[in-house]
Amino acid sequence: MTPVSGPPVLTADMFLLHAPSVYDFRERDDMLFAYLSDSDSVNVTGVYEMYPIGWFSLRQHLAEHGLDVKIVNVASLMLQYPDLDVRRLLGYLRAPVYGFDIHWMAHCHGAVELAAEVKSVHPGALTVFGGISATYYAEELARHPAADVVVQGYDTLEPVRALVDTVRRGGRDLAAIPNLVYDAGERRTGFTHKPAENYNNAVNDWSYYQGTPADSPLTSKLIMTLPNTGCAHDCGWCGGSKFAYRNIMGVRRTLITKDDDLVVRELATMGEAAKHTSIYALQCYSENKRRMHRYLDAVKDAGYKSVSFEQFVLTPEDTLKKMGESTESYIMLSPESHDPRISKAAGRGTYTMEQMEAWIPRALDAGIKGVMIWFFIGMPYQDRQSVMDTVAYSEHLIRKFKGWAALPLVCPMVPFLDPGSRFFEEPDRHGYRIFHRTLADHRRAMVEPLWHRRLNYETEWLSRRDLQDVSYDAVARLVEVKGEYGVLPAFFAETILRAIAETRALLGEMERALELDGRLPAELRDTIRAYNRKVLAYSSDQIVPAERPFGGRWFDDFTVPPELLAAVREPVGAAPGERRSP
Repeated sequence: MTPVSGPPVLTADMFLLHAPSVYDFRERDDMLFAYLSDSDSVNVTGVYEMYPIGWFSLRQHLAEHGLDVKIVNVASLMLQYPDLDVRRLLGYLRAPVYGFDIHWMAHCHGAVELAAEVKSVHPGALTVFGGISATYYAEELARHPAADVVVQGYDTLEPVRALVDTVRRGGRDLAAIPNLVYDAGERRTGFTHKPAENYNNAVNDWSYYQGTPADSPLTSKLIMTLPNTGCAHDCGWCGGSKFAYRNIMGVRRTLITKDDDLVVRELATMGEAAKHTSIYALQCYSENKRRMHRYLDAVKDAGYKSVSFEQFVLTPEDTLKKMGESTESYIMLSPESHDPRISKAAGRGTYTMEQMEAWIPRALDAGIKGVMIWFFIGMPYQDRQSVMDTVAYSEHLIRKFKGWAALPLVCPMVPFLDPGSRFFEEPDRHGYRIFHRTLADHRRAMVEPLWHRRLNYETEWLSRRDLQDVSYDAVARLVEVKGEYGVLPAFFAETILRAIAETRALLGEMERALELDGRLPAELRDTIRAYNRKVLAYSSDQIVPAERPFGGRWFDDFTVPPELLAAVREPVGAAPGERRSP
């Protein structure tokens, strides 16, 4: 499909296309993108429009070998421009190879459907998939007509470089390239490329992000850093844990670090814009003290506005002091439950709540600006009463530390328990029941009307429906508490509580209709469509539950130029500038 007029075609050796979780989400009136069904723990919607940060390393590595890789966030564009014609956009993107991520299982529907659309528009191109979940389901995924090649592994820089270079030169003999599964799963080149050090050995270049506006807290700049892959810890629900990496990647060494010289150079690429930029420091909980302190020195030298650090243990005082001196520092703890038995079973349990409460004042005295404490719903031994006891404990924390100094948050584990994780592979031993096993099972689940039926798990203590109900009860009560103590402005608290009530009422109507007639009546579908359009018109999260506009986040699209966007938002045959209504 070759555009005959309008803006010039964008060309590359490879396009990396990030898909929405559900490809046709804009037309869906038979499923609800319900509030809280995406956990509301990060600043994305239920479309999961954030792509893996490893794509930056892939783009940079291939550029260093003379290959042009462009990232197009199709999901973000579809949210930002509801009238975007994706098929027409794809016609303007020309490359011999198109890459798709199924890193997180939430993309198992959208990525495959977007790849099928690409094959329809560009039948001669090669479609390539990668990511942790793609690696786990490599053979099944490779059998799907939309997938030509699956690249397995946690570091695929060299296999992808070799693949793109081969295809760009007109070749299709891939037998010498490691980590590939292709020809409908019939051919495997051997999963042998597994670097034990220097993970994703390329500098992630943030310079493209320097010029985006940062006019208010709702549009402030935020980047992410990832100094390692795998993990030093072994949480049973996580697809990146020690158990999962041994299981999925077939490695003994489960923590692979990036050269810290590259991480330091990466921090410098924001230039003067660092002063207006915050960092979410991913997986720093697996970093040793030497690497962590060097990272903090680099943050201070670059002048970053603030950093949020994920920590599994109570950070020692020398590191706390260095954090406080480097920038405005925030710590994110995740004990998962106030109950030590549940916390330990979830893979945490490295400190008691009493120890945490004694540590928080020391952290604040060292210069830490605030501590966020995440609790998780869906863990072993956790029943409804335990969840609500966690909320009661959260009220105690708010009362004791006056809210923002020690901010508790709670979210459910949705939509899936990670395939490859210990709980997924050994459910009976840990009190879990698995509903979806295959890739096809998960793809069907992603378009279930009710979000509790999308879940691929339940526990001995919480059924899927119970998990949905107690999640709303817990979040609603915690929001009430935050409103009562002035942690959240009354308007924010009231808005969230109305959203929860509206969502629960609509889910109830849908469930009754499906039980009575096995279908959703037309009037109810209209209500579902209107609800989906409303909740997908902005992004938000539990930390600052404000409606944020799309655009300006690091993972939003910065590749497709305005003139091309204008062209693919116009009805076919329309006069220039005439657009279809959103």
